[in-house]
Amino acid sequence: MDPQAAVRYARALLAAAQSSNSVTEAADDLEAIKVILDNRPELRKLLESPRVSRDRKRELIDKLFADRARPVTLKLLRLLVEKRREAELPLVHREFVRLKEESENKLRVHITSAVELKREELDALITKLSSQTGKTILPEVSVDASLIGGIAVRFGDSVIDGSISGALRRLRERLVIEVLKQA
Repeated sequence: MDPQAAVRYARALLAAAQSSNSVTEAADDLEAIKVILDNRPELRKLLESPRVSRDRKRELIDKLFADRARPVTLKLLRLLVEKRREAELPLVHREFVRLKEESENKLRVHITSAVELKREELDALITKLSSQTGKTILPEVSVDASLIGGIAVRFGDSVIDGSISGALRRLRERLVIEVLKQA
């Protein structure tokens, strides 16, 4: 798979969907197609198989999705088949969602805490992140007791680790460096 190609296809789909005012619909289509292919792995194998002709794949796409997906999404699927990039569809979907959120000034944030956060704590954290980033925050919250205490926040390429386990790990790293300097 080629992540760069997936980004190009996702950008092209976003541009086409924006020009036809169907960005949300295209995202919904891709999600529905993902669910269908996840639930029917034999269909995914058929679409991704180099042994199946392009014509057969186009027929399959039309049969499965012509009445379910918007023209802009069908065009993408047919283009992926034409360019033999069918296996890129999951990456295209992921990148499309990321680009869509970016264009809507939204930021998906993964928040992990040692214990379940109270609603007020989560709201305060979201408000703080929103004011710091200038974006609408889309939180994905999980609990991981191995953090011992505190929280870790991850978005894009950034990590804010305010957990006790993270502090202990950083302390251990500093101690190792100091011991090595003295040796």
